[in-house]
Amino acid sequence: MLNSWKTLWPFLRPHKGRLIFALFLGIVLAQLAIVLPILGNSLILGFQQKTLIDDPNFLKVFRFLNLDAESWFLNVEHKELVAYVAFSFPIYFLILGIVRFYHFFMIKYIGEQVISDIRITLMQKFMTMDVLYLGRQKKGSGGILSRTLNDTIILQQGLQFYGDLFREPIVGLFLVSYMFFINWKITLGCFIFLPLFAGVIRYITKSLKKFGYQSQESLEEVTRTLKEGLDGVRVIQSFNLQEKVHQKFKSQVQDYLNKRRKIIKREELGSPINEWFASILICGVCLFQAQLIWGKESDVSIFIAFLIAAGMLNKPLKKSQQAIIYVQQNIVALERLQEVLSSETEVVETTNPQPFPQDWQEISFRNVSFSYKDKEVLKKINLNIKRGEVVALVGESGSGKSTLAGLLQRFFDPDQGQILIGSTPIYEMSTEQLRSNIGYVTQDVFLFDDTIENNIWFGNLKRDPKDVHLAAEMANATQFIGNTGLGLQSNVGERGGRLSGGEKQRISIARALFKDPPLLILDEATSALDSASEHEVQKGIEKLIKGRTALVIAHRLSTIMKSDRIIVMKDGEIVEEGDHNSLLQKDAEYARFYKLQYTPQTL
Repeated sequence: MLNSWKTLWPFLRPHKGRLIFALFLGIVLAQLAIVLPILGNSLILGFQQKTLIDDPNFLKVFRFLNLDAESWFLNVEHKELVAYVAFSFPIYFLILGIVRFYHFFMIKYIGEQVISDIRITLMQKFMTMDVLYLGRQKKGSGGILSRTLNDTIILQQGLQFYGDLFREPIVGLFLVSYMFFINWKITLGCFIFLPLFAGVIRYITKSLKKFGYQSQESLEEVTRTLKEGLDGVRVIQSFNLQEKVHQKFKSQVQDYLNKRRKIIKREELGSPINEWFASILICGVCLFQAQLIWGKESDVSIFIAFLIAAGMLNKPLKKSQQAIIYVQQNIVALERLQEVLSSETEVVETTNPQPFPQDWQEISFRNVSFSYKDKEVLKKINLNIKRGEVVALVGESGSGKSTLAGLLQRFFDPDQGQILIGSTPIYEMSTEQLRSNIGYVTQDVFLFDDTIENNIWFGNLKRDPKDVHLAAEMANATQFIGNTGLGLQSNVGERGGRLSGGEKQRISIARALFKDPPLLILDEATSALDSASEHEVQKGIEKLIKGRTALVIAHRLSTIMKSDRIIVMKDGEIVEEGDHNSLLQKDAEYARFYKLQYTPQTL
């Protein structure tokens, strides 16, 4: 519980003033709880044609406070007493309503603000983690989505119960104190049932945390499969896997439902058991109180006041029980969120960043090694790229080409060695400065669900968006943009779904042109395109590369034959280096790739 509060407190701290006030109102609510049985007692006295002075409990209070027991208020006639009490009810419930409204409103709204802050923090966390973070998650992006949405919903529902856990025991304490005051014998007898009540709570909460954790894990699986199904709907339909995915999803939902059944069973089991205990208690109270009244040791008004207080005690007991149950589930959600919030990125920002060098002449990879999931991906790579040079990386899938490009952008850091731009190691720069000087165009183009103009402008938010059309023109994209109807204001849809592959790629190139960086990384930028689209995109790439240092990753050798230098990689090592013609003359690895692509295959 304490660790959960430590996790939650940073998000509560900005609201602590209003939170303290809301808790103060909770104490006021607790104090107002005992007013109702007092009013009930007074009303019964009036009905019996008695005055307050006839009630020994009122006399005890006035004597304790050293007040005159013969004051005019205690001596009012029974008719006036009934009138006073009757008019007190609207005033009491007005005050009670105002206090209750502001208490619950503030508790719930602060809860909403806290959950919003947690979601914002989680999103910020995900956006600043190294790109391998997702791969380290067992449940992938679906699991992250579940923790951001499902766990925070549970936390949101449970936060108001923290208020109940604070307020309701105080209400119960005031009511029990009042019950002791008016009849300590019966109240003490009631405490016989306290161990039974505590036992029920302990039985229920003991397993709730375990089932709560299992339930959240199951919901995480459901969310992951749902996301996977939405992302891969074309493949699923193409291979007629709808029934397979349906059965998998149905099974996971059923598993989640089974775990929720166990939780709901325990949540709802407490109330009927405790109400049955309470009914036995009321039975005993009635029999005992009847003996006192018949023996002239008590009065009906005192019995009514006691019953009202005892009846009102049921609510704080019930709410306290519910609060304990929900807080257990809350703790599970907090622990799961804490796992994410406490995760450390492997790309650590320097505390004293150096500026990106403006006069650099060379990019150097020095003895760079990198492993992923115990697999060595790069092995002591040494590579120098001169300013203004176009260097192509060629090799089979898994040879380490894209990893090398990722290291240059500090998506992750090498296990050994270092990368320098000029004489400055890249880890001595801020990632923001480093990446603002690198343009990145990939095979799998990501476009935001926004306008064409904004997707290009996102390349450099510091530039005037009026220049977007120039970047689009250089990327050879103006013709298809003009045919969209709204031009640059056309929405591209989710992940650019309203555009073809070639059109999306040209928007991506326009975005890189608009960024106007000195360094470029082109990662399989044309490999997924047909010949016609590749031809159009290649025109944009040629304009993009002109005057810049470029690292080009490609399987299609036609796109890199004009490169200044070609680096051939195999199993994480550089095995060949040179231009197109010299590598062909060596008749080694590069020549083998060339023959595979350009030699006609015979059947």
